[in-house]
Parts: sequence; structure tokens; C-alpha cells
Amino acid sequence: MAKESSLETITPVELAARPDRPRIFDIRKYPDDRRIPGSIRADGSALEAGDDLPFADEEEVILYCGSGNSCSRIAQTLRARGYRAVALDGGYKGWVDANLPTEERD
Repeated sequence: MAKESSLETITPVELAARPDRPRIFDIRKYPDDRRIPGSIRADGSALEAGDDLPFADEEEVILYCGSGNSCSRIAQTLRARGYRAVALDGGYKGWVDANLPTEERD
């Protein structure tokens, strides 16, 4: 289980097993009524373009989208700007396919 700031992706099983669960941001464009437990809804485009981000550059954060493509690109952009952004491998679909728990969105 890697914890370096250079970590680019994390699998759903690795994330679920982490005792030091970082903040998780749901950046799906069209989310359904479920989410990864404790995740925070955010606009991926705003995260990618913005300077007023809801996390500090030294804080490790996990981003997930529907399938892993958008969150990988946005996490890479944020890392290039000095943030510790990690993409969830496979996105929300990967989480669900791994039979990990979800919760109702608020």
C-alpha cells in the first residue's frame, strides 16, 4: 500500500483497506443516487481549472469519476500544480464492481 505523494492511482480494494482514509471527491458529471461512503461531491472541471480548491496542496485526496478516465486526467493536472491528487482506478464503476459498499447521496 503506497503512501507517497507521487502515487497516481489507487485501486478500490487498496482504498477501502486504508486505515488513514483520505478525503474522497466524487467528480462524476452525471452521478446517480449512490456514492462511495463519505465522498464529497465536486465539479471536476472547477477542480481542474480553479485556484480556490477545497483542499490544501499537502493533503492527499482521491478523485473518482464514472470509469476512471476523467479523474485520472484531472488528478494529473492537479499533481502538475503541486497537489497530492490520486485517481481511483476504474472510478465508481471499479468500486461497485469490487463489491465495495456505497451509500445514498445526501
